[in-house]
Amino acid sequence: MSVAVAVKIASMRDNLTRHFASLRLRDAGIETRQALMTRTSFHAGDIDLELADVQPDTSAENLAETTADGDTPNGRRRGLPAGRRANEGTQSIQRAIAVLRLIAMRGPQGLRLHEIAEGLGLERITAHRIVKGLAFSNMLQLDAQARRYSLGHTAYLLGQTASPAFDLRERCQPTLRRLAEVTGDSVFLMVRSGYEAVCFDHLQGSYPIRTHSLKIGARRALGAGAGAMALLAALPDSEVEAAIAANAVHLPRYRDISPTRLRDMVAKTREDGYATNVQTVIADVSAIGMTLPRANGPAFVSISIASIASRMAGTHLDDALHALRQETGALGRHLDDARVAWGGMADGVLG
Repeated sequence: MSVAVAVKIASMRDNLTRHFASLRLRDAGIETRQALMTRTSFHAGDIDLELADVQPDTSAENLAETTADGDTPNGRRRGLPAGRRANEGTQSIQRAIAVLRLIAMRGPQGLRLHEIAEGLGLERITAHRIVKGLAFSNMLQLDAQARRYSLGHTAYLLGQTASPAFDLRERCQPTLRRLAEVTGDSVFLMVRSGYEAVCFDHLQGSYPIRTHSLKIGARRALGAGAGAMALLAALPDSEVEAAIAANAVHLPRYRDISPTRLRDMVAKTREDGYATNVQTVIADVSAIGMTLPRANGPAFVSISIASIASRMAGTHLDDALHALRQETGALGRHLDDARVAWGGMADGVLG
């Protein structure tokens, strides 16, 4: 082989190596790269170089393990320092979880792509990549007509699989049932999940005018509603501020809630020993809420009682408060005795 040909081959190797080092397999997918490697050839005079001859590490094992984000086996991303690769991987996971939580918070109607991007402060292309990956694994499903994403059947199956380890509903149902019978009102069981409150259970009393303000599985920003406010007020001041900041973008969805109003309501809840919601979320619906006391750490479970605003006053309000105070105290002690069974739930880190 002449010196000129050898130099040309070396130059081509360098160019192709740089090309593939910068190739990112995001939306194009691995098949595009495989097609290039098997079908494309470069000609240098009488020298016919197959792409596979100059592409470093094109083994089937490496291709099979290369991800759609350009990561190589063992989670290594080409051209990035190890520390940065690890940080990007963690960030991707956190963003995916944030997308799932945001969509769950909106409920069955779901969200459009631009709403997801705006709600999380993401570039639209980044939100699209995350949503596409979650939809591919059926964690999300797309309503093609409405162009809205909601939780998919994989998310449902994961929840069903995990539920036996968190038998909160079963442990609390006798308490909820007694409160519904005594007051005749709607009773809700709420659990803190990050900076949100999740409705774990709901029982309806005998009063003919019903307040179906929350469905099981629905999420609200901490502070939006009596049960959610009781949970917010139980947090340290620094966490209260963090929660308000995190939920600021969601507060306009509620009827009469702002960051300033939330701070005032936290102070009042701590002073009174219970939370009130006087038509701040839904017109003509008022509620009271208390957390279940814990021996150690902030409360992570609350119970609220809701009724029409004209009913939740005077003697009925006093009776409901008395019953709620007795029941939450007893149930809190019961759950403290069973704390080993709660795992991460006791830290308010439910997804």
